[in-house]
Amino acid sequence: MKNLINYYYNLLITEFKKINESFIFEINGKKYEFIPFYGDVNKFYKNYLVLLNNNKYCHEVIFNKDKSILTFYDNKPYILLKKNISIDKCVDLNEIINYDISIYGQKAPNWKKLWKDKIDYYEYQMSQLAIKYKVLKNSFDYYIGLSETAINLLNYINADYVNFYISHNRINKNEKLDDFFNPINIVVDSRVRDIAEYIKINYFHNLIDTEEILSFLDGLEFDYTESILFLSRLLYPSYYFDVYDQIIQEKLNEDKIKFYIKKASSYEDFLKKIYNYIKNKYKIPQIEWLEF
Repeated sequence: MKNLINYYYNLLITEFKKINESFIFEINGKKYEFIPFYGDVNKFYKNYLVLLNNNKYCHEVIFNKDKSILTFYDNKPYILLKKNISIDKCVDLNEIINYDISIYGQKAPNWKKLWKDKIDYYEYQMSQLAIKYKVLKNSFDYYIGLSETAINLLNYINADYVNFYISHNRINKNEKLDDFFNPINIVVDSRVRDIAEYIKINYFHNLIDTEEILSFLDGLEFDYTESILFLSRLLYPSYYFDVYDQIIQEKLNEDKIKFYIKKASSYEDFLKKIYNYIKNKYKIPQIEWLEF
């Protein structure tokens, strides 16, 4: 790996640390990360340029000697990032709002189709693996039900009225700004994406409470479409499916999913409060099981 970095980037390294599939090293006080990349490189670079052109900090992408973003190592595509700023502070809602950049001329992703296709895939997969994964099987229908409610809500929005922003693929528990500034995690979506994902994961881990969330929402000016997308994202159990995927891939023990299963009732109560808060501000579709 040292020879590869020297050959493609003209950087001499004496030692490095390997974390999962990534390689981390330091030169002249600057941290570098050689990280796997799986995605559309053209879309990635376009989003990266948006950040640079709007003077938003993100880790710097280093081109190799062939003037390419990608370098192959062990037959896998990698990107080299230079971390001009490395911050250990955790992301908060204010940081998310301050990072907003409006993107114009974007075509709306078909959230309904994306989620529906994913649910169809999970249903087929579980039909084949139910015997092996009993904990998943016993909880699966509940989370499919949440997903279907989230998907049905999308029937009430017009994608032509969605405003797009630089967002992140996922916001994790106790996510550091160092990870938040990684351009590989950037996607284009409604601004509610990051807000909803941050709230979901931090609520489950008792890092934010309902009153804090409602106070924060009071300061936002969601329009009708954003309010529907926000509620839909809170309903969609991405947290469950993220762990589900790792269990199926045998990266996690099945018992790990119990963390969310045990908190299902508490999260329902939270959803009811958010639903009723939004319903009092906007004329949104009625969801009977969320009514007090």
